[in-house]
Amino acid sequence: MSVPGSLYLACAAGVHAGLTEAALALFLAFRFAIFLTRMVPLRVSYGLARAVGVAAFYAWPGGRRRSIQNLRRVLGGDPREARRCARRSFGNYLVYLVDFFRFLGTDADEIRRRVVVEESLWERLREKRSSNGTVFLTMHFGNWDLGAAILALNGFALSAIADEFPNERVNRLVISSRKHLGMNIIPVGRMGPGILRALRNNDVVALLVDVPQATGGVDVEFFGATIRVSDGPARIALRAGSPVVAATLPRLDRWSDTVGAEIAPVAFDATGDAEADVRGLTQAVFTNLEGLVRRYPEQWYIFRNLWLDDRAPVRASVKA
Repeated sequence: MSVPGSLYLACAAGVHAGLTEAALALFLAFRFAIFLTRMVPLRVSYGLARAVGVAAFYAWPGGRRRSIQNLRRVLGGDPREARRCARRSFGNYLVYLVDFFRFLGTDADEIRRRVVVEESLWERLREKRSSNGTVFLTMHFGNWDLGAAILALNGFALSAIADEFPNERVNRLVISSRKHLGMNIIPVGRMGPGILRALRNNDVVALLVDVPQATGGVDVEFFGATIRVSDGPARIALRAGSPVVAATLPRLDRWSDTVGAEIAPVAFDATGDAEADVRGLTQAVFTNLEGLVRRYPEQWYIFRNLWLDDRAPVRASVKA
């Protein structure tokens, strides 16, 4: 899955500084963060994380504005509720970062404890599978890392699309921790051939889809207005003939590290018109995700403008 953006930028800074010492320091900082988040009581870690998240909400006006804009779409235009929800989203994202570091030092038993899933779900997912694998689509929501891990631990061959850290030591640390739980990692830069190969091997392929596209992509409706997102997931699923599942992993309690699995198989019948089918399948995915986001909007970490109407004034001001 996607590498948290703030961590990625920190790694890039260390690499571009051109200093071996900086790269080593960053790697050691990661190791210390893993140790610290597992030693400090969970409630203390989460409490501190939420406090930092609220501080970031007030200190980052651009991210605050975009988050509020996005959540107003979800919440029917209520500005006060959108602001409250955005502030909680910042706090929840910092909690996710705590969980990200804890995830790097976890094991199979802990993953099984933390993910609450109805037993019937596994049978439904197995029935949904075909000989062409399954495309699992999710968002920057809840704790998405645990979704890939629990699938792998329940017998699904899983390939996750992931950004690579510029810092090689950190990259090896993150990838090895995921492989330890049974996941295959496909670097985002080589995801096209890698995804098709994985699907033909009957793998589950997991991707994040709530990434706005500046150019290309496909326009679909989401919460009553137009967004532009990548057409890649739908195009690959259609080419491989793979079923598609939309999913989120919401946190079940404010002070708990457990998550639930919200699963929505995507019903779509291809027409044979390639471009219309790509748009139609992407639309079906986001229609399903819309229902999942409505339940826990404060757990969606969307700090970039997703809707085209919100991005247009920014483009206009730049040209001026």
